[in-house]
Amino acid sequence: MGCCNQAPNGGSNNIGLLLKCIGVMALVLLVLAALFG
Repeated sequence: MGCCNQAPNGGSNNIGLLLKCIGVMALVLLVLAALFG
């Protein structure tokens, strides 16, 4: 995906992008836990 590797357009303090990345990672972890748990 690479959402966390790119510099945000609004500067380094873009909270929305940070929350989006955290949400994506949490979703991936939940999916992996559901598949392998």
